[in-house]
Amino acid sequence: MARPKSFDADAALVRAMELFWEQGYAATSMEQLVTAMGISRQSLYDTFGDKHRLFMAAMDSYCAMLEAAMLKPLKAPDAGLQALHDTGLGIIDFLIQFPKRRACLMANTTLELAPHDAAVAAKVRAHMDNMAAAFRHALSNARARGEIAATADVDALAKYLVGMAHGLMVMAKSGATRDTLTGIAMTAVLALQPAPEFRPAT
Repeated sequence: MARPKSFDADAALVRAMELFWEQGYAATSMEQLVTAMGISRQSLYDTFGDKHRLFMAAMDSYCAMLEAAMLKPLKAPDAGLQALHDTGLGIIDFLIQFPKRRACLMANTTLELAPHDAAVAAKVRAHMDNMAAAFRHALSNARARGEIAATADVDALAKYLVGMAHGLMVMAKSGATRDTLTGIAMTAVLALQPAPEFRPAT
């Protein structure tokens, strides 16, 4: 009969995710993981498998955190331009909460592992597609309500906003201030709105 776990597996996974996020996959050793997670090496193997499987689970944990922190408002049935505005500010709040700035775990992973790890690359693509779908939903509502131009290509704009969000994460890691990040996010949202009708002076 299997012995019940004597630790909180979800909490341990979050601690592993934090370590991977801060250091990257290759730079994080098994010894560092078991220390950060507060479990034995055998418990790690029994619960999560090897380091790669643990990392994949940590990526899922990270995506769930982003979903709750940033994407949920965009997926609300009535999400529109205000939700896009609020999400931009939410991304900034999320980024600057850490004393040691960090970029997106998925962006970091794209550069480190995705080029030579098909499983990781697929998970990164799924994450990007999920972000784009959330932006696309809010953009479609905004277009239908006249909050953005009627001719707006919501697919292209959704991809643009995904790129903008990841750009914010990289700039935050480089030390950009809240004001700088807010200016970028608000410029992106303002650029979506239809220009006022031009009325020449008489």
